[in-house]
Amino acid sequence: MDTGSRRPILSPPRGFRDILPTEARELRVIEQALTETFAASGYMPLEPPMIEYSAAQPSQERLIQFLDTDGSLVALRPDLTTAVARLVAQRYRETAGALRLSYFAPVFREEPAMTAGEREVVQAGVELIGASGPIADAEVLALLVESLERCGLRLDGSTIHVGHVGIVRRLFAALAEEPRSEVLTALRAGDLVGALRRAHEAGMASEDAERAQAALGVVGRGIEQLDGDDVSELRHVVHLARERWPGSVKLWGLPNIGLVPTLPYYTGIVFEALHPDVGVIASGGRYDLLIGAYGAPRPATGFAIDVLRLHRALFAEGWRPSNARPLVTLRPSGDERATMRCAASLRAAGLSVAIGDVAETAGIALVAAAVVDERRVKLGDGRTLDTVTLARELTT
Repeated sequence: MDTGSRRPILSPPRGFRDILPTEARELRVIEQALTETFAASGYMPLEPPMIEYSAAQPSQERLIQFLDTDGSLVALRPDLTTAVARLVAQRYRETAGALRLSYFAPVFREEPAMTAGEREVVQAGVELIGASGPIADAEVLALLVESLERCGLRLDGSTIHVGHVGIVRRLFAALAEEPRSEVLTALRAGDLVGALRRAHEAGMASEDAERAQAALGVVGRGIEQLDGDDVSELRHVVHLARERWPGSVKLWGLPNIGLVPTLPYYTGIVFEALHPDVGVIASGGRYDLLIGAYGAPRPATGFAIDVLRLHRALFAEGWRPSNARPLVTLRPSGDERATMRCAASLRAAGLSVAIGDVAETAGIALVAAAVVDERRVKLGDGRTLDTVTLARELTT
């Protein structure tokens, strides 16, 4: 870079940011809790490539695209569910039985310049591929709740909303395919008024539109007023999920008929996790048609957690990661070999050790010590301890 004629650019591009050590350490704690929870239910980790072909994406909106050197139009992956679907269709096309896959990785989405939106989002999630029916949907829904609680999030009865795309489609089944698709697009954008207006323009009877509007407003106990196989399936999945993970709030899982996810590939049960200070922190559901876009159709369901939003929600509740072991800052002696051996002895005893000063602690407590000899240090309170005794004192 020619720095003689212009100053170097010190800030990241719009929508990206630096994550400093304290936050990064907290995110690692969350990552460990999530990956251990996924693994305990049999989900195996994988990571698709960061770049995918643009033409392979089911939605061309919000892609961060560029031309590869071979002239192909490629995009930073906008969604891990889509990437996993492509991967499964390619790498597991002959595999029978259920695949349980998990991930923890960033995705990238374009945002309008005026919104100051994030263009890099860290997602953690699971995909259950090859399994169908209420028990599979309940497994994934319960795993989401378990994952959030094991990270330390306090849930209440309205944290998890559960809907069913089939109910929404049935409400507008009388419309032709094109206007019905436009209505669903408006609902995905949260525009109920626009959706009903388009339905009316397409010839939907006023009484049917009023019935649809009333149904889309049903949240909670009002679901008893509705009928249909998809309504029964929603109830059954929520009950099974509570059996799988009762959690701290036994009546979690609020039916919400108006829940229509932003992404267009969902086909059945859908759900979201909401937090009053952050908004949507996780979403998921059944997407039985997506893998068929890349190869042989296979049933699938899953969820994705926005890890940075989950971190903000935890922080808003006063969460802090459990105290890490302190870092020993070791002032060297005149004998450099003795200093190195003393540091090695402390690390062998289970302590973290930095030789010299530390400018960034990432929120970890420091214990200052000076080298006496290979096996002993002097603390700030004047005590001289051998390395084993110091390690025992700091780790118990």
